[in-house]
Parts: sequence; C-alpha cells; structure tokens
Amino acid sequence: MTIIPVGELSLVRKLHKNKRIVFCSGSFDLTHAGHVLFFEDCKERVGPDGVLVVGVGSDKIIRAIKGEDRPVINEYGRAKVIDSLKPVDFTFIDNISTKAKPLQLLETVFENLRPDIYAITWDSFNKEHRKKVCEKYRIRLDIYDRTPPRGLEGISTTGIIGKIWGYKGKRFNASARSKR
Repeated sequence: MTIIPVGELSLVRKLHKNKRIVFCSGSFDLTHAGHVLFFEDCKERVGPDGVLVVGVGSDKIIRAIKGEDRPVINEYGRAKVIDSLKPVDFTFIDNISTKAKPLQLLETVFENLRPDIYAITWDSFNKEHRKKVCEKYRIRLDIYDRTPPRGLEGISTTGIIGKIWGYKGKRFNASARSKR
C-alpha cells in the first residue's frame, strides 16, 4: 500500500508488468463499507496477485462538482484512509481533472498505467465518455452493481452527512448550518 504521485503510474505498470491491474477512482469522502465492498469487488476481478490502483479526487475537483461544503475530509486524509484498506495496493490524488473536464484523469491513467480493467459503478456519471476512452486504449470497462449485502443497504456519503447534520438525505450546506 503506497500513496504515489500521478507521475509514477508508469512505474507501477513497469514493476507489475506481468500482473493484472484494475483502476478505479472517486471522491471517497467519508469512506464507508460501500467503498470497501467496491474495492473488494475490484480486487477480486484481478485475483489475489493482481494490483488495485485507486485515484482519489482532489479537494478542488470535489468542491467544483459537489459544492463548497465538500469534501468533508481533505484529499490527503481521504488518500491515507483509502491507501490503508487491505484490497488497495496504490493510491494517488487526481490533481488533473477539472470542472470543465472531470474525466481528464482517464487519459493520463490509461496512457501511463495501462490497467487491464477500469472499474466504475452503475451510477457513475458520463458512462458513454468512459466507454469511448476505454475502447481507445483497449481497456476493459467493468460496471459494478451497487447492491449491498443485507444490513448495509442505503449506505452513502451523502446519507451519512445528512444523518450527522439532521437533514435526512437532503443536501446540506455547512455555511448555513454554522449560522444557526
């Protein structure tokens, strides 16, 4: 388990040239059991000797996409938590994507890491663009169902934040909350 700069992705491929690599990315703000299940599923696809590389969205891109009240945990804290999880072999912070090009990271990762599999969930945004980029680089796209096992239904970062702030699933606004 290692947090690396984006510029070292080609080194990961070089060091693991004979192993299958799966790549996934996300915000992972307030990491929860659903994230762990996703990483376990990703790792299962490449087997115990395979490599799981996870991109963690930068604070800047998460704020641009999800609003000024996010992320709750800064990019370094989120990367550290993700990197500490058993299925994860390498973690990096996505400092490439922008609000205008939220999937810019894919080109860099695919060119340098050359993963065998790119894993996303069924509710990922802009799946058509992701499919096209995978086709361009001949990388298999796996789309995972988010059906959790019994007892873990309804777990989401937004839901957790809503419970903490008492908003019952409604979008929260930390600045409005602090004025009360």
